[in-house]
Amino acid sequence: MNKPRWRAACYCGAASLLCSAAPRGFMHCHCGQCRRLSGAAFSSWLSLPAEDVQIAGQAALREYRPTANGQRFFCAQCGSHLYTVDARLPEIIGVPAGAVLATEAGGPAIEDWPTASGHYFCSDGAPWVAFASDGLPRFGGPEGMTALDA
Repeated sequence: MNKPRWRAACYCGAASLLCSAAPRGFMHCHCGQCRRLSGAAFSSWLSLPAEDVQIAGQAALREYRPTANGQRFFCAQCGSHLYTVDARLPEIIGVPAGAVLATEAGGPAIEDWPTASGHYFCSDGAPWVAFASDGLPRFGGPEGMTALDA
């Protein structure tokens, strides 16, 4: 059996990444930074093991440092956010789930996707969105990680 290949790419294809290892996590983030970067109510993220990630087209990428610990990399040509690193978790590459390519384009099969661990930074969520009743735990508070009552 082949291991799933996690492929992600910017919209124009100038930059991409590949990871053959399984994700270490999958979550939905409702923080203001993710909302502004994605233009959506929340962002869904895969945590990929950094030692197993290869990045192609690095010259097309630009870096944005929204915090002292965070670095976000996006394509200078099309503006797509491709990945994030956090100095506090150097073993992880955060990849927006929307950048992961579909199975027919070399991405993983739907059955290989992990189940999301929960919704994080819910206290900072968009006031115009009602949370789905998806059964996932919710977290919030100042650090975004405190368990909230459903």
